[in-house]
Amino acid sequence: MDPFTIPSAPTDVEVTSATSEVMTICWKRPTSDGGSRISGYIIEKREKQGVRWVRVNKKPVYDLRVKAPGLHEGCEYEFRVFAENVAGLSEPSLPCQLTMAEDPKFLPSPPTKPNIIDSSRTSITLSWNKPLFDGGSAVTGYKVEFRKSGEEDWTVGVHNTDTTEFTATGLTSGTEYVFNVSSINKIGISEPSPETDPEVAMEREEEPRFDVGTDIRKPLIVKVGGTFTLTVPFTGKPVPSVTWDKADIDLRIRGMINTSSSISSITVERATRDDSGKYIVRLQNVAGSASLTLNVRVLDSPGPPSNVAVKDVTNNSATVTWDIPENEGGAPVNNYLVDIRDISRKGWTRLTDKCRRLFYKLSDLEEGGIYFFRVTAENEYGIGVPAETKEGTKMIDTTDWETNPGA
Repeated sequence: MDPFTIPSAPTDVEVTSATSEVMTICWKRPTSDGGSRISGYIIEKREKQGVRWVRVNKKPVYDLRVKAPGLHEGCEYEFRVFAENVAGLSEPSLPCQLTMAEDPKFLPSPPTKPNIIDSSRTSITLSWNKPLFDGGSAVTGYKVEFRKSGEEDWTVGVHNTDTTEFTATGLTSGTEYVFNVSSINKIGISEPSPETDPEVAMEREEEPRFDVGTDIRKPLIVKVGGTFTLTVPFTGKPVPSVTWDKADIDLRIRGMINTSSSISSITVERATRDDSGKYIVRLQNVAGSASLTLNVRVLDSPGPPSNVAVKDVTNNSATVTWDIPENEGGAPVNNYLVDIRDISRKGWTRLTDKCRRLFYKLSDLEEGGIYFFRVTAENEYGIGVPAETKEGTKMIDTTDWETNPGA
């Protein structure tokens, strides 16, 4: 008869440490070794949703602990242990409690020192950055506290906010306050952050400024007849007044201006060459002022040539002169058209449609005749607006040519 029996099952199986990949399992020796020294232990694992037990160690272990590697993060596991002697394996131990394969979780660190970013007579707004260490578990919110400078008792502004900005309202005007912020994860609430610098509940004054990039300074190109909108974001406290200006045009009539507390825009419909040019936006409040110039170029034919005049008049010849239009439209002027009209006629006669210079010489005119002249500029977008001589020119051979203001 065999003098030995199998040992009793090990007891008190538990997981003493766990990560997302490895767990350490410990247990106690069987109360009975069956009359033969325990030669080793066999450990098995099973997932929460599993049916089959899987062996952890290929060879028996002799210590009262083992590491179980190769686990799947987020899965729950239970373990049981067998004792072995010369008579064989014991019955399995009772399984340990289910344990999640996850990295250890701790309280998060607090945010760094918060910053005061705004205030009014009855409110203060602060912001902060996320903590450097989340404790191994995602930060789910923040607790904000404040107190009056010189007092010790803290008031909770918000128990749990998921943003990194908070406005404390209902404060006493002219009173100084300090704030702190704590991080929250599923383990609990961190220590509070360093206190903010003291801040008085009062209206802030900030010079107005435009919140724009460098691209806005590039000319806006618009086709004739099109619609365009100029938009400028801005800041300032109190909210600044906004005005739009353009030389020789009342933009309140020509355009549609919309202004809020942080953005202003003007929309112009059916654009023409006269809408080309500089648009000046001005901001003004008690703290200061700012201005911004925006450029618009409408792709249109030219405006009228400037300073049309008649020179070098004889009894049968003259020279018509002019300057480049003040508004060349959407492209440089590349040609001029010159017309003539006898005082006795209503219709114009084309002298040339291909003049590249700023003057045109005429000959074979009738001595004593009175003539008017008209010049029109042309660019790649078309023929523009003509400019006429205001007074007729009489063909007489004199240094001082005469004019007929009644023509």
